Amino acid sequence: MRGTTVLPVTAAAFLLALTTACGADGGSDSGTDAASATPGQETAAEADQEPAGESGTEEESAPEQPSVLALGESSGPVPFVVEHSDGERWEAEVEITVDRVELGEHSALEGYFDPEDVVGLRPAAVHVSVAHVSGEDLPYNYAGANLLVRTADGESSTNVLSVYPLAFEGRCPDDTGDAMEELPAGAVVEKCKTVLVPEDSDPAEVEIYLGVGNIYRADDGNLRWDLGSAA
Repeated sequence: MRGTTVLPVTAAAFLLALTTACGADGGSDSGTDAASATPGQETAAEADQEPAGESGTEEESAPEQPSVLALGESSGPVPFVVEHSDGERWEAEVEITVDRVELGEHSALEGYFDPEDVVGLRPAAVHVSVAHVSGEDLPYNYAGANLLVRTADGESSTNVLSVYPLAFEGRCPDDTGDAMEELPAGAVVEKCKTVLVPEDSDPAEVEIYLGVGNIYRADDGNLRWDLGSAA
């Protein structure tokens, strides 16, 4: 099963640690493949890294959501917490909606990754809406970004720590916001995350983690959207 993080071919790529995305049923996929570094391309890895000071905090998960949502359906208000290791804490309620998932062709990856790292993969852009409905202003804007795409065959998406804009229809726009920016009360923002999925199996589900930390974790309280149904 897939789930390994893939780095683009960048001059700074060798400085970045790989993280592993967790697979179905709470399991985790392990992998250590890394792309080789080649100068001349941009990187924006900060968007997928935890804010400074959060590592080592006790994991806190959103309450269990028993039902699977339809594509385009709002989660309704759910708790979201940002917590630092020094004890500083911000609490809010947000509403998350997976609006659509746009697929590209494998050819869109050419020139951005080592070919051996992306064999049989294609890009998928997950477009998400996030509304801050109540609570404190949040110092970070990563609600809704810690996600996993699961295919009809049970394969997990491959995460991309940083990605130069890929040329495919429906790709993530350049102005989807920085995860390190604030999310003030009352704000509604459009977010987008690019992941890699198998060419031979269509995306079937998007799963979003809303617990503490700016990485995806498998959790019983994760929100899930069925891509085969629409609201």
